[in-house]
Amino acid sequence: MVLHHVDEGRAVLRKVAAVLDCSKGGFAVVPPVEGYPTRRVLFSDEQKLLKLVAGEDDLPEMAEDYLINYRFEQERKARPAPTPAPAVDAVAKTVSAALRAPEPFRWRPRLHLAELAPKPAPRRKSKREMPEGYLPAEAVSDSECQFVEAEVSLGHRGVRVTLSPELVTIQTRAVLVEEVGFRDDFSRFVLPRKAVQGWVAGAPLVIDIPERRFPAALRQRFAASPRVAEVTVTEHGVFVAPGSVTQPAAPAAPAEALPEAATKRRRVRRAFSPLRVALAVLTGAGLMTGTMMRAVELPASFETTVLEMAFDN
Repeated sequence: MVLHHVDEGRAVLRKVAAVLDCSKGGFAVVPPVEGYPTRRVLFSDEQKLLKLVAGEDDLPEMAEDYLINYRFEQERKARPAPTPAPAVDAVAKTVSAALRAPEPFRWRPRLHLAELAPKPAPRRKSKREMPEGYLPAEAVSDSECQFVEAEVSLGHRGVRVTLSPELVTIQTRAVLVEEVGFRDDFSRFVLPRKAVQGWVAGAPLVIDIPERRFPAALRQRFAASPRVAEVTVTEHGVFVAPGSVTQPAAPAAPAEALPEAATKRRRVRRAFSPLRVALAVLTGAGLMTGTMMRAVELPASFETTVLEMAFDN
């Protein structure tokens, strides 16, 4: 759009065509004007235009200057043509005409003009500006923030984010979320705040996201192995940062790797088994009453066998 007087009517469209370097019909006009194409202007576009206009500091001065020039041009056209001088020198005539002729009006095009809106007060900038994505401590002192250990995996329902996986049971609630956003380097993703609606810190929760919502590289990464994830819950959303591969459960230690104390206890239990204790008692009794055992004339092989079994190990 260009600045113009309301009395100019459709003549301003010729100025627009000159600014855009387009012929008639080469640009849309809103509200509709016969002979020109039109289009529907979205409410968001209107708001953008008004915000741009609010940033123009010289708009009132431009309008005043344009009004003065416009009235002067109208008065000039209304005045009768001056009577030519009877005889003057050719050079003097040229100089006189140059002095009397008003300077032709030249408009200054603007691409963002509309209704005026109150200009907001300028925001004071702190001495040290925060980088993008960071907020000063004063702005986040009372903000909600919760950290949760989680696990990210790929299953038949898609990418699954499990909060507090060690507490998950068959009664754990599962929700399905379609909306997901990714950081520019795909190192983390964010889910809407409604994904944890009704959830309380410390309780388990399962969040499923359709697999098609993730890039192929991330799907392959999660399909290879589940990964540990750090989840941050704020008022703006649920931020998920997948990390390293989850560690499998440690296998049972082999028998030879048992501690030395356990090996000694096993040897003691084996040495004092009921059979060995009974043989030891029998042998002791035989030693104490050796004459009686000889009188019975037991076979020599029996006495030797008993002693060997009693004192083995």
